[in-house]
Amino acid sequence: MWHADRRVSWSMVSLLLSLAGALLLAAIIWVPPALGRDSGIRPIQPGLLVVAPEASGVVTLGAGRAAQLDGSGLRITNGGGLLFRTVRGGSPLSALFGEVEGRGSERSEEVSSAASNLEIDRLAIEPGEVTWSGRLTGDGRSVPASIVVRLEGARLVVTATAKGADAVVVHSHQELATRGRQPGLPDRLLRKRAWWVGDGPAPVVDAYSTELGVTVGLGPRGRHRGVDLRRMGHTDLHAWAPSATLTMTSYRRVVEE
Repeated sequence: MWHADRRVSWSMVSLLLSLAGALLLAAIIWVPPALGRDSGIRPIQPGLLVVAPEASGVVTLGAGRAAQLDGSGLRITNGGGLLFRTVRGGSPLSALFGEVEGRGSERSEEVSSAASNLEIDRLAIEPGEVTWSGRLTGDGRSVPASIVVRLEGARLVVTATAKGADAVVVHSHQELATRGRQPGLPDRLLRKRAWWVGDGPAPVVDAYSTELGVTVGLGPRGRHRGVDLRRMGHTDLHAWAPSATLTMTSYRRVVEE
């Protein structure tokens, strides 16, 4: 009888451990996106990324900088050191259709549809600039899309465009020590929340810095912009315009100029 009771007891313990594990997994998946939901910034899931072989590869921009786009995403480097990357294995862009309602901290994204699957089929190279182009599809929509990486003196500029969209989301990777820059974002480590950049559509560009030694700005000026870090491994950058502009300035000398 004692052995039977012990078997029942261990069965109950195993069941409780299984339930606890399931609850922990659910918390890991669902709780972070829920944090900061009152920001009004809608979580957007990146879609699939397909890059044609002829459009894939590394392009040298000059001064040690290079950009690479392939099936794993977009990477920008300085002398071999990483400056910026998008989420691995997913689309670096989404096109949103809808509007932003409200003002200041009471703003809210009202998204009617999204096109998040990106297919890149063309590559164009000019001195100090590379352009990848193709289409974004999803929710019955299809829009021309492009990613331009350009070297402008000491900084890099990425312009992500979805023609005809109301907003563009850049799905970048979440780097360690991501810290907000005032007045656009609070001067603190940014984790597991979403923020609007500035109190309104103000001409603030600089948004945050990362452990990679890079300051990232988000434009265009005068448009609603948001930064979302609720999904583990993602820093999603929202810009309510047909094009999002990211500026990157390295404050570390990775390569001798």
